[in-house]
Amino acid sequence: MPAQTPGSPSRNSSRKFVWLGLAVVGACVLWTAGWFVLAAQAERHLPETLARITGAQATASCDDPEIRGYPFRFGLFCRSLSYANAAEGLTATAGPLRSAAQVYNPGHAVAEIDGPLAVQGPGLAARVDWQLLQASVVADTTGIARASLDSRTVYIDLDGAGLSQKLAIEAERLVAHARKNGADLDLALQADGLHTLFLGGLTTKAAVLEATVAGRADVLDIPYTPVFPPYQAMIHRFSIALDDSASLEFTGPVEVGADGLLSGKLDVTLRNPGRLVDLAAQLDPELGAMLGRLAPLMASLDSKPGDDGITLPLSIADNRVSLGIFPLGTLPGF
Repeated sequence: MPAQTPGSPSRNSSRKFVWLGLAVVGACVLWTAGWFVLAAQAERHLPETLARITGAQATASCDDPEIRGYPFRFGLFCRSLSYANAAEGLTATAGPLRSAAQVYNPGHAVAEIDGPLAVQGPGLAARVDWQLLQASVVADTTGIARASLDSRTVYIDLDGAGLSQKLAIEAERLVAHARKNGADLDLALQADGLHTLFLGGLTTKAAVLEATVAGRADVLDIPYTPVFPPYQAMIHRFSIALDDSASLEFTGPVEVGADGLLSGKLDVTLRNPGRLVDLAAQLDPELGAMLGRLAPLMASLDSKPGDDGITLPLSIADNRVSLGIFPLGTLPGF
């Protein structure tokens, strides 16, 4: 067999593999150094970043911040979260945060947040806890383009000056979405297995809200801009399914005045009215009896005859609610 010459193909191939290996090692070293440099800078500038998000009127903090995710992710981890706005008299605290964004798509972040969330404001105190809460945020050049929350086994305790008693709500699952739609803000909310102690232990199969708030897309911009009234919204669908056959569905425009009071002209559709009367009687026998007496009259006022429900006009004027010509009461205020 002839001896290998200095320029033989096998020796050239070996050199190529050596150089390739050195290049890979060098790239890994540079990537590692770059990742940890960027992570250190992100941790160091976190207070300034939070200040840009909250604006000059508020503060936010992340206790014991740490950037994790090497080698292909960046994620902020916090032992706890807090927010305060002295001008509004509002404070909020939450548990640990764990987040992550891919290096190749840093504008899309996902996170998990532990409860409880405690909120204190003028005339309002709320505490929310959950078994699992996951969030997703997609950023744009001005702030957030869209955001989503998905939570399981949720407990909400709400107390306020306008409530006659504390409101307690439980939900098996609660999902919320918000996105910019031009200058408007689209909102969607779904609650499954909803149970409240406020209305005699009312349990619903599901509640769905789809709405657009006019001219309020800037609530997702940075710095954060609070939503102060007045503002208008279109309720595309607000559906409460009490069981497999009985439900209430609301559609129409509403507005919140500068005084914080709600007004609007809605259509409410009652599906399986007889079942709704039975459910109302279980909550309040007097209410059930009254609705039973009014059921034939409400059927005669149906604005959309021929479908599987009764549709009536629901009017709200400064929190005072009436169904057709029948006054129903006053909504609580905060």
